[in-house]
Amino acid sequence: MKKIVYIFSMFFLCTLISCSSTTADNNSGNSAESKDYAIENILSRKSVRKYSDKEIEQEKIDIILKCAMAAPSAMNKQPWEILVINDKEKLEKIAEILPNASYSKNSQVTIIVCGDKEASEKFWEQDCSAVSENILLAAESLGLGAVWCAVYPFDEKVEAVKNLFELPENIVPLNVIPMGYPETNEDAKEKYDSKKIHINGWL
Repeated sequence: MKKIVYIFSMFFLCTLISCSSTTADNNSGNSAESKDYAIENILSRKSVRKYSDKEIEQEKIDIILKCAMAAPSAMNKQPWEILVINDKEKLEKIAEILPNASYSKNSQVTIIVCGDKEASEKFWEQDCSAVSENILLAAESLGLGAVWCAVYPFDEKVEAVKNLFELPENIVPLNVIPMGYPETNEDAKEKYDSKKIHINGWL
């Protein structure tokens, strides 16, 4: 009887180890696939300025905003404030006051990334730039097109956006990001340049 119990126990143990090994292998594969996808998404990102009339689903906007606020932040101050504009009249107004962001009038949504200088006077620009890049990458991964249009540090553009949306004095718009479903298929530009890489010094 003891021998039978021993044999059964060993069989059960071997089965458990085998299952654990298979699960680990599967998890490892999923992790590798996730990493590959993340890299592919970064390398596929491009500036898209022409959009179709297809409406962006709210679920995708929510994902983009969550990704935006997953950005790194100096001392975790999180000095970002984000405006989501989908009102057609306001989208047209953005295009009117910001010629470099004329694409807003044809976008389904335009996101304005702002920094709170009271929350982080020294690092709001860096933190909000990280937020902006996350927005662009999230849009790319969701099949959307987007483009970064500068507002800061141009005083006239900053004041125009602040006046249009009645922003508090301490809130500074860094950029506007029009987005929508791309009207045409575009390829990412090849930007890698080994000449710009310097190992252990300016060599």
